[in-house]
Amino acid sequence: MFALSVLDLPFESGKPAVERKDGVMTLTADRPLIAVAKQIRPADVAAEAAKLPILVSQNFFRADDRYTQIDNERVDKYVTDEFLVQVVYGAQIVATNPTSARQKLDLLLQVPPGTIPVSNGEATKGVIVDLQPFATQRVEYYFYFPFKGSFAHFPVHVARNGKLVASAAAVTFNVVETPSKVDTTSWEYISQNGSADQVLAFLKDNNVNRLNLDKMAWRMVDKDFFAKAIALLDARHVYHNALWSYAVRHDDLAAMRQFLQHQDSFLAACGEFIDCKLVTIDPVVRKSYQHMEYSPLVNARAHKLGKARTILNDRMRGQYQHLLRVLAYRPTLDDDDLMSVTYYLLLQDRVEDGMAFLARVDAKKLDTQVQYDYFQVYVAFYAEKLADARKLAAKYADYPVDRWRKLFANATAQLGEIEGKTATTVADDEDRLQVQTRLAASEPALDLKLEDQKVVLSYQNLGEVRVNYYRMDIELMFSRNPFVASFSDQFNYIHPNATDTVKLPAGKTAFTFELPKDLLTSNVMVEVIGGPVRKSQVYFSNVLAVQLAENYGQLQVRHGKTDKPMAKVYVKVYARQNNGQVQFYKDGYTDLRGRFDYASLNTNELERVEKFSILVLSESDGAVIREAAPPKQ
Repeated sequence: MFALSVLDLPFESGKPAVERKDGVMTLTADRPLIAVAKQIRPADVAAEAAKLPILVSQNFFRADDRYTQIDNERVDKYVTDEFLVQVVYGAQIVATNPTSARQKLDLLLQVPPGTIPVSNGEATKGVIVDLQPFATQRVEYYFYFPFKGSFAHFPVHVARNGKLVASAAAVTFNVVETPSKVDTTSWEYISQNGSADQVLAFLKDNNVNRLNLDKMAWRMVDKDFFAKAIALLDARHVYHNALWSYAVRHDDLAAMRQFLQHQDSFLAACGEFIDCKLVTIDPVVRKSYQHMEYSPLVNARAHKLGKARTILNDRMRGQYQHLLRVLAYRPTLDDDDLMSVTYYLLLQDRVEDGMAFLARVDAKKLDTQVQYDYFQVYVAFYAEKLADARKLAAKYADYPVDRWRKLFANATAQLGEIEGKTATTVADDEDRLQVQTRLAASEPALDLKLEDQKVVLSYQNLGEVRVNYYRMDIELMFSRNPFVASFSDQFNYIHPNATDTVKLPAGKTAFTFELPKDLLTSNVMVEVIGGPVRKSQVYFSNVLAVQLAENYGQLQVRHGKTDKPMAKVYVKVYARQNNGQVQFYKDGYTDLRGRFDYASLNTNELERVEKFSILVLSESDGAVIREAAPPKQ
């Protein structure tokens, strides 16, 4: 547009004088112009036409009845004898280049005389066709006859470089108002002119999916025909909205239910659930609601924060609220509903509420028993009914569905771990928590504590350790840094006051030895190095044995004297972030195995953690503070 603006062109076009006389048009211009002329004139037959075998065909079809089925294949249905007035027909021109050279051709197309072109067609039209070697191109145009009669048609002509190279055969159209021959076997005829029995027989004997069933809709006013047609189509698993809508006219309850089930906009205004004689809205069946599994869902807080209970996971909160909206439409909750509520309550760690809903479930009314039994095993851990849990889990030791068999096997493995067995097997290799637990059990682990002037070691997969003793002013050092474990960093370049090598008994997880007598009256930092693990600790009055598996974000709490796993021990975790800020991370209680996953959350908080400070608190057995790096896995 900018280039045009700087050219010496007028803003308005001129109108040259045009004079027509004796078949000659004279154009008188008042300014420079370009004249383009296009005309149809006789063309000589090209000398190479015999050597240039361009193929061209011309066929005609009825626009509203173009195809038919032969041997289960769709083929064109060409019209060759009679044509009807006021009916749109199409001409199909196919040009083929059977040679190995590219051909640029001109096609001259004309509608038959006495016809009117439709679909943006023209009475006469030239089409340039660029045919690649061995290629075919199709051109179509449409027209109709307003009057009856006999009309000679000028066929398609193909020219190359102004010379005629091919043409189709001439055709004379016989146009009538009423056809002398009628295909009484076609659906178009039978649906409009056949008897009711003929229509039903045609539906029975032909592929219904290929028929335009709208053509028989006017017949559905007849109640008897409606009933027979609906039954026949229903047996063929075919539904047609217009045909089924007549169920309302005939007050046919069964057909009306089918019709309403397909009225999505109407059903959307009826709410989440309804069950009556006319319609049933099941959100699960209609896929407006579906049960979702969250595995695992890790809640950051074990206790309610503030007056209102809040679900921190946005997707879980939306899913739970959707379930509540669905259940609000039900007059009573059935056993499947109670199972759904139980699941989502347990996900929120609302164990007591979940157990109350599970107690209301009648297992005999459920379609399957396995989900109910798994819930029973799950809540048995909270109720400390371990024998009941083992008995139920044993029923599914050979269950044929892998997913459920592995879930029960994992429960059995946890029961064994509660009884003191080592977690060496994994029921499901795709379960991250199980894999992490097994790896944590196989990794060298070491922890220590000082009590009653003794060093108590808790260890796994270690044969010996080196013990370094450093005298220290613990009050001053703790005042400088609340992360107690970081005291050891200040001794990296200090020679210990004493060093000793301690052999650890095989087959055990704990070993105790006394502090050197000359250090009993001093504040001492005790550093223990075993394999790749280095631990240091000051004295705390407690009987807790805490084992940390830092690479996997897990800890296990055992009783320092009995060596038994300690359940329901409160664990509170703070994190020092990469920017140095210290804030609350998560809390909770150890399970019946004495284990607690202190690192997992359903957020990306772990990515910003530089170090954890972990408080392990037992009301009866004291407290321990530990530090841990974020997991590497």
